[in-house]
Amino acid sequence: MNIVLEEPRKVKSFLAIVGGLALVAFLGITDYLTGAELSFSIFYLIPITLVTLFSNRMPGLVIACVSAGAWLGADLQAGHEYSHFLIPYWNAAVRLGYFISHTLILSSLLKTIHREKEKSLLDPLTNAANWRYFEEYSRRELERERREKKPITIAYFDLDNFKQVNDTLGHDVGDELLRTVAQLIQTALRPGDMLARVGGDEFVILLAATGYEGAQTALGRIREMVLAEMKSRGWPVSLSIGAIAFSVLPSSIGPMIKRADELMYTIKHSGKNNLKIEQWPPQ
Repeated sequence: MNIVLEEPRKVKSFLAIVGGLALVAFLGITDYLTGAELSFSIFYLIPITLVTLFSNRMPGLVIACVSAGAWLGADLQAGHEYSHFLIPYWNAAVRLGYFISHTLILSSLLKTIHREKEKSLLDPLTNAANWRYFEEYSRRELERERREKKPITIAYFDLDNFKQVNDTLGHDVGDELLRTVAQLIQTALRPGDMLARVGGDEFVILLAATGYEGAQTALGRIREMVLAEMKSRGWPVSLSIGAIAFSVLPSSIGPMIKRADELMYTIKHSGKNNLKIEQWPPQ
């Protein structure tokens, strides 16, 4: 599962690139006006660092090249005399190498930090979101859908007879079963939807901008996919899915999860292996 990139993050990336180019232009002009006696090369690391931090490696490398070019242009225009005409180009190449090295080291460090952050937001067994990430993402999604006046469906489901598989076939098979279910469901979800494992054999799904009819179609398809896979593998497992389609959104995600959870347990206590969807407010 890929961590969802927020729209504000994309905006920051764009602004960083524009700001970085403007800052390089400012440094180049200042470098030229102050003449050859004062070195500005270290200050070019500021736009390179900002763009790499708020965008990614490739824009950072572009800014590194532009910075080296700006320094070379300022140096040539300043009329500084060298013993050989190739010396300023050599110096520019050395600075370019330094700028590129800085960018690559910084982006590698950022990638490692991002990878570790991603691990902290995902369930290590199934690669679905964990509860912490689901709460964070669903809160943002709830705010967005409320602004845009769109519905949200929350589905809570449990794997029937999972304990039987664990007890008779072993925990390795049980782990494989959980991974298989999570992978199947994630392939059926759209960008903006989310699957999270909330403990044991219980999962929750957020279907963004999805009302009652859309939830029936999406969750019915997911249930059929999982049941077919369970049958093909000889696993005696089915799904009890409780879902609430909210056309009027509450102030927080907690009541939505609680209601879907309660609906799922009514299915568990009335024969299991079923899908039940309700509308809120009731129609």
